[in-house]
Amino acid sequence: MVNPWLQFLISAAVIVYAGSTLTRNAAVIANITGIGTAWAGALMLPLATSLPELVTTLRAVSIEAPDLALGNILGSCLYNLALLAIIDYLAGKEALTALISKRHIITAYLSILTVGLAFIGMFAINLISIGWIGSNTFLIALVYIIGSRMIYKSELMNMDRAGTGNNSHDKEKDQLRNIAILKFVVAAGFIVAAGIFLTDAADQIALKTGLGHSFVGSLFLAISTSLPETVTTITAVRLAYLDMAVANVFGANFANLFIVFLADLFYFQAPLLHEVSNIQMVTAVIVMVLSAVFVFGLINRSGKTFFRTGINTAIILAGYLTAVFLIYRFGGN
Repeated sequence: MVNPWLQFLISAAVIVYAGSTLTRNAAVIANITGIGTAWAGALMLPLATSLPELVTTLRAVSIEAPDLALGNILGSCLYNLALLAIIDYLAGKEALTALISKRHIITAYLSILTVGLAFIGMFAINLISIGWIGSNTFLIALVYIIGSRMIYKSELMNMDRAGTGNNSHDKEKDQLRNIAILKFVVAAGFIVAAGIFLTDAADQIALKTGLGHSFVGSLFLAISTSLPETVTTITAVRLAYLDMAVANVFGANFANLFIVFLADLFYFQAPLLHEVSNIQMVTAVIVMVLSAVFVFGLINRSGKTFFRTGINTAIILAGYLTAVFLIYRFGGN
C-alpha cells in the first residue's frame, strides 16, 4: 500500500504542473479569441482550477465524510483570498486595489452571497427541502447560474466599449487556439485524476494522525486542491495579467460554492450543510468578512501599503492566519 503522505505529495505535484499549463493556455485562448483576460479569469479558469475541489469534494461525500467535503470548499475559499496578498506583493509598490478594475466587485459580491447562503444552511434553516437536499444549496445553484450570466454580459459590454473583440479567422490563429484548447483540456484531465488520489490520501492522513476531517479538509486538502489557483494566479501576475489573477480568485470562490450544491445532490443521508461541525460556520464568516474587506478596498481605491502590500490585503492575510489557528484549535473531529 502506498504511503498516504507520498501519495498526497505526488498528487499535489501533478496538480501544480497541470495548473501552470491551464493558465498559460487560458491566456492564449483569451488573446486569440478576444474574450478578455478578466473574463477568462472570472469564468473560464475557475471552471478548470476548481476541478480538484469538485473531484475531491464528491469523493469525500461518497465516503461519507461531510466535514472533509465542506472543509475542503470553505478552506479553499479562505486560502484563495490569502492569495490576494501574494498578488499584491508581486504586483509592485502600489496597492493592488488601486491597480485593478472595479468589475471584480460583482464576482466578490456573488461569492459573499453564496457563502452566506451556505452559512444559513448550516443552521438548518431551509424554506423547503426536496428529498435529502436543502433549499439553500438550490439557491446557491440559482445564484451561480444567474451570476455567471451577469459576469459574462458585463465582460461583453466592456469588450465592446474597448473595441477588443476579435472576429478574424486567421488560419494560423485558429490552429494556435485549437492547440491551446487541447492542452487546456488535457491539463484539466490530469487535475481530475490527481484530485481523486489526493482526497483518498487526505482521508487516510486524517484517520491515522487523529487531526480530524475538519482540520485536514480545511487546511491540507484545501491548500492542495487550491494549488491550481496558486499556480495560475502567480503565473498570471508574472505575465502582467493582474485582472486575470484577481478574477481567478473570486471566480474560483464563486465556482467552489456551486460545488456545494453538487455535493449535496450526492450526499443521500441528509442535507449536507446540516451534517457538518460548527467550525465550518466560523470559516464561512471569516471568508465573507475578508471578501468584504477587499471589496471595500476596491471601492475606496487607496494606494497605501504595508510591507509592500495594500492595507486591505494585509488585513486579509492576518485574517487567514487567524482562521488557521481557530481551525487547528477547535476543528478536530
